[in-house]
Amino acid sequence: MARGIVRSALPAAFTVACLLVWQVAVVALHVKTYVLPAPTVIVSRLLRSWPALQPHVAVTFGETVIGFVLGALVGLLLAVVIAYSRVLERMLYPLIVGSQAVPKIAVAPLFILWFGFGISPKIVVVVLLVFFPVVVTAAEGLMSVDRNLVDLLRSVNANPLQVFWKVRLPHALPQVMAGLKIGVALAVVGAVIGEWAGADHGLGYMILFAQSQLDTPLSFACIAVLVVMSVVLFVVVDTIGRLITPWQRIRVTDPGL
Repeated sequence: MARGIVRSALPAAFTVACLLVWQVAVVALHVKTYVLPAPTVIVSRLLRSWPALQPHVAVTFGETVIGFVLGALVGLLLAVVIAYSRVLERMLYPLIVGSQAVPKIAVAPLFILWFGFGISPKIVVVVLLVFFPVVVTAAEGLMSVDRNLVDLLRSVNANPLQVFWKVRLPHALPQVMAGLKIGVALAVVGAVIGEWAGADHGLGYMILFAQSQLDTPLSFACIAVLVVMSVVLFVVVDTIGRLITPWQRIRVTDPGL
């Protein structure tokens, strides 16, 4: 327990140290607030603007969660298809990789044109960012299962669905969760990109508004909220992964760590 507390405290202590260095450097060098505000100024601006920011936080959070869930489902479905069919793997993989070569900020305005000015184009951008790490990691996990285990279940007349639930999926779960953790961080980025392309609500919209007004503290305040949102969602996904893959916590470690 003591080692766990120390490991949890180290990231927090390092973050506080970085903020202190930031604060001291800005004050000592007399940096203008519109160039780089001090952390205390950002926190003060966030507290003063929080009532007005709450609706925008809710919009971005909703776009992030919905897009992440849909992107994860699309990625898992494609991973299963790829893992079970070599032909479809050869057909789909180039398209999947190619979809990531297109800058999302370049196609986001097209989604506004196609799907309207509401929440739909933002969700599409999030899905495009989320599904790729999920499909790659999940497909690798499903295809890397020990062939002897599959043959063993087939020798006792297990059908393909039973093989999937008993062997392939449990074996691939750690890789799936790794892809989901990457995807949930990218989901926040996708929501902001979608809002930059065209929106009148959301933290991405507020960042653009703050920059147009040279209100750098407000811009940093919105960024801080996005960082917290991303970290919280990452921790939630990581916790779910630890709960559904308890065998991953059983590992040989150095007692001194």
